[in-house]
Amino acid sequence: MKQGYRIISLEGEMNYENSRHISKELLSFITEEQHHYILDVSRLESIDSTGLGILFSFCKTCHIRKKESKLVAGNTSWYKLLHFSKLDRVLSIYPDVSTAILTCKMEPATGFSILEY
Repeated sequence: MKQGYRIISLEGEMNYENSRHISKELLSFITEEQHHYILDVSRLESIDSTGLGILFSFCKTCHIRKKESKLVAGNTSWYKLLHFSKLDRVLSIYPDVSTAILTCKMEPATGFSILEY
């Protein structure tokens, strides 16, 4: 916990083989009492399309449950995947945890929400 945010950090690989376990684990962190989450994936070594789906699913679940979620991607080589898949249009993505905490949540200026993606 840091300034009211529950910070969840992932390391290693996020791929099809471990996707079910990671997805289940991430969703278990969303509780009724906690309202603000930061998912720090800046230390992931690799991520595939299944992993991107897990990130999206976590953030969408937070949104549906009226929770705030922010994603810290850092300066990773796979950050381009977030842009290429247009997930950066519906997810709040930050370079580091400090910036994510200091930045007020703003709706993306894309004209659609995470539920419409």
